[in-house]
Amino acid sequence: MGYVIDVLPAADIDCLEALWRELLGHHLQGAPHLAALGPACAPEDSWRVRRAQYLRWLAASRAAALVATSSVRLAGYAVVRVVEAAGSWRWGDEAGVLETLVVGSDDRGARVGQALLEAARNRLAGWGIRVMTVSVVAGNEGALRFYRREGAADYLQTLIMPVEGNRPG
Repeated sequence: MGYVIDVLPAADIDCLEALWRELLGHHLQGAPHLAALGPACAPEDSWRVRRAQYLRWLAASRAAALVATSSVRLAGYAVVRVVEAAGSWRWGDEAGVLETLVVGSDDRGARVGQALLEAARNRLAGWGIRVMTVSVVAGNEGALRFYRREGAADYLQTLIMPVEGNRPG
């Protein structure tokens, strides 16, 4: 396997920045259609916002940052947390959310993503959670294929639109 999955303490969150920036670049490349709604954040601004979200989420008792590390580098990470369920199905009062799963380009194809996803599932199951949601940026077909291979089913389709200006005719 060549890597170990472990829980990352919130105090060490800054080690995730490089992989977050890599994910941001991947999103920008795969979703150019979103530029019509406004320019992308600079990588340092994107990390500042995401870092604050991670710290806020990880302050909760049922949230975790899971990291895959090899002897030489951080191969990937996943952030998972528990939220209130929508209530439309009998899945329980709470659901898991896989907020981020990223594998560095040097480690793709080595089952790092599968190991991180399995660790996230195990963590949520240990908390009594029965289902987990994950959002995928439109255009990231590789991620959709990965999650569907791992048993994900279409659940919600989220759209984004301007509130003011740039609205169609």
